[in-house]
Amino acid sequence: MADHIFDLHETAAAFRFSSTWYRSLVGAVDDHRWDQAALGEWSVRELVVHTARAYKTIVEYLDGPVHDETQIYSAAGYLRTVLAEQTPHVHIAARAKREAADALDPVGMIDEWSAKAEKRVAVAAADEQVNLFVGQMTLDQYLATRVVELVVHGLDLAAAIDLPTPAPAGAARVAMQVLLDLAPPEDLSSILCLMTGRAASLPLTHVLD
Repeated sequence: MADHIFDLHETAAAFRFSSTWYRSLVGAVDDHRWDQAALGEWSVRELVVHTARAYKTIVEYLDGPVHDETQIYSAAGYLRTVLAEQTPHVHIAARAKREAADALDPVGMIDEWSAKAEKRVAVAAADEQVNLFVGQMTLDQYLATRVVELVVHGLDLAAAIDLPTPAPAGAARVAMQVLLDLAPPEDLSSILCLMTGRAASLPLTHVLD
């Protein structure tokens, strides 16, 4: 089954909505919570600093040099490529800890990078190439991966600071579609059962592992 292909109208709107929602969550973090546990080994500060890459990579990869001319055609295809690397989560966690050590103003950092990313997206064409380290893909598809980051880690942050807040519906739909593309075919029936209030027949695969 082919991966879903998004259009820029869909992903740009989802990106704006998820960005506004995520910024509101970061702004709601009380001062005493920044160093408390959030997700696995990450503190709230480390989680927020990691999620800032949802913005940074848009700016840096659109305006950066070509590293690899391999074309990646879908959001799910990009995530498959990244997750296939050796111990990707170890490197991601280590980078977040390094960057968080210097992040004295996480709120200001998120505000700065989100503004830069939103401004860059507003003037970009749907087929503008994003120059990744693992290949190239068009902005309309890459934005869907950034929506996944903001939605998934926004929900992580909301849980960590005891502020249960649902993601914007349009952004959640984009994130859900990407994750459904990553799900193994045998999981789809179980997902349907869960969505219709029925017991899942099989444990679901963690698609971001």
